[in-house]
Amino acid sequence: MYDVTIEHPGMDDRQYVCDGPGELRNLVWGVARAQGKPITDKDGRDREMILTVGDLRSRADVEGVGTLMVEAVTVRVEPADESAYACEGHEGEDAVLRGGPLHCDGRCKPRRRFDRQALVDLSLALDDADLEASGGCGRCGLEAEQMCADCRRCNCHRHDSCKRPAGK
Repeated sequence: MYDVTIEHPGMDDRQYVCDGPGELRNLVWGVARAQGKPITDKDGRDREMILTVGDLRSRADVEGVGTLMVEAVTVRVEPADESAYACEGHEGEDAVLRGGPLHCDGRCKPRRRFDRQALVDLSLALDDADLEASGGCGRCGLEAEQMCADCRRCNCHRHDSCKRPAGK
């Protein structure tokens, strides 16, 4: 099991848990897809990406942390402390039959997975970060040249006192 952090200078870090190599590969591929980077080479093979993710996982296992730059995003992988995610309340009916609690006792950390919704959220956050880096507003979806002609601010602000350009 791995703790994975997705880092980008224009957005808050995002943490996920991957149970094994397949989930880790899907996460790294998702990060590449969210940035429009192909995961296959020019011949349509994904061997290079598989080897890169395998190397990332090996560095995490051997050195304690592995990092990989995927375009503008850094993927940091560390072996997870599985006891931090353990909870008898998540073991189902059998835990109750053995005298354990019916529900989570609150000691465990939730396992946040990189699923389809996480991929969509990451894509939107990266798009917003790119807009803001170029002088636009990610919250409004406005690019720099679409800002108010008078005050140069976006739609997040009121424009009651702005003077509108004369129409031609």
